[in-house]
Amino acid sequence: MRPTQRIAEERREQSPWQINLRRFFAQAWVEITIGGLVITSVILTLAEFALETKLYQTDNTPGIWHSSVGTFTESHLIGLTSINFLITCIFIVELTLRYFAAASKLQYFKEFWLDIIATIPVFRIFRGSRALRLLRLVRLIRLTGVVSRLSSHYPQVFRSGAIDFLMISGLLIVAVVFGTVGMLQFENGDVGSVSFAEAADLEGTPESSVSETEGLANSFWFSIYTLFAGEPIPRTPTSLLGKFVTVMLMFMGMTIFAIFTGTVSAFMVDRIRTEGRVVEWGDLQDHIVICGWTPKTEIIIKEYRAAKGTRKTPIVVITQLETGELGIDLSVYPNLMFVNDDFTRVSALSRAGVERAKTCIVLSDTSGSRSEQDADARTILAALTVEKINPDVYTCAELLNSSYATHLELGQVNDFVVSEEYGAYMLAQSGMNRGLAGVMGELLTYQHGNEFYRVAIPQSWVGSSFEEQLVELKSSKNAILVGVLPHDGEQMINPTQYQFQSGDEIIAISKGELVL
Repeated sequence: MRPTQRIAEERREQSPWQINLRRFFAQAWVEITIGGLVITSVILTLAEFALETKLYQTDNTPGIWHSSVGTFTESHLIGLTSINFLITCIFIVELTLRYFAAASKLQYFKEFWLDIIATIPVFRIFRGSRALRLLRLVRLIRLTGVVSRLSSHYPQVFRSGAIDFLMISGLLIVAVVFGTVGMLQFENGDVGSVSFAEAADLEGTPESSVSETEGLANSFWFSIYTLFAGEPIPRTPTSLLGKFVTVMLMFMGMTIFAIFTGTVSAFMVDRIRTEGRVVEWGDLQDHIVICGWTPKTEIIIKEYRAAKGTRKTPIVVITQLETGELGIDLSVYPNLMFVNDDFTRVSALSRAGVERAKTCIVLSDTSGSRSEQDADARTILAALTVEKINPDVYTCAELLNSSYATHLELGQVNDFVVSEEYGAYMLAQSGMNRGLAGVMGELLTYQHGNEFYRVAIPQSWVGSSFEEQLVELKSSKNAILVGVLPHDGEQMINPTQYQFQSGDEIIAISKGELVL
């Protein structure tokens, strides 16, 4: 059995309690709590190492360490060890529950093997195994996924690279704490007040005697300088582990600098790409508003830019996505602007100038893991709000389920499209009439070939019949008359007998813009 088939089989055998348990662990507050326990465990581990060294490797009374912040004894060390033991037990319980709830055991071990190794210290296999707890820092990477999920609910808070800057700040704090504690542990804080010329003479010499306060300050500033300078300042540590901590600090410095540079560059490139698109929203008039960004949005924009009458018409897209996330080249779309907001909000629609717009298209947006029912509910809410703000705007909405069409009709929304039903109709017609898909594909696009046009009839057509104008239109304009839109009735496609009246409009097929 293939791995993918085995995973699918395992998921089909899942019990309701396993699904509920996975949902529990997927909640943001659970991930944040685990992240807090990880940070607490790492800090306690470093403090445990430092306190153990001071208690048993000092010239003073064994088991007692007199510090500038107080006196520490073996009972304090036992307390730290007990707390860390309790946190490790919590991680063991959590990993065990995750194992039983996992849809795929193979995927579980691929994702949590480092966390499993980090629980080894609880069994006291060897004293140095406590250092394996530091591997728990890797779990903090998962918090970026939590921040990404929160950004979809609070876009105003996490907008414009805020997630990246938050991650950079977190890495800085972790690096400085790691470096400071490491220098206190392995160098006793004796890494300051020495010039580069004196550094070479320190190799092999006994450790200098510094006060606790001075040692903490030296270790802190050593971490800061090394992190940003990319080299140990003011001198290279003498111990092997101190040198290892220094290398890690330099590596973290390069990593943070690369992330920071990439974030700022992406932000500046995005601003440059959208330069010139910032407009006075109050100046927009008779423009087009598109609510939502889906794969259909770019197609709609291309159609409006291909049609002769709307090539220069401003288009405003209301979406919660940043322009860099759209995946299109904005330079090829002139007069295209964006409102970064939720299109169901009245403030977003007003900012887009919907009260002065000519057309508003509302798309069913299923992004952010929305269900089809939720997407249709948002479409209906936005369409009804648009009609309330501006009854004169021509509103066209997309639905995924035709059962909700009644709401749009009662709200006097001008038109709606049930996209999935139309796709099914096209497939059925193509199956029964071979080659029809190519014909419809040409008629439904302005980018090439013939297309449909809706045109008001001239006064000379009043009183004439549909058959007469059918022949006349073909001979004079090389266009095909398809139907009639009476000014006081419903549309008629290919009527058998009809006399045109003042105010009527026609539907015709033409290769170019039809002017009567």
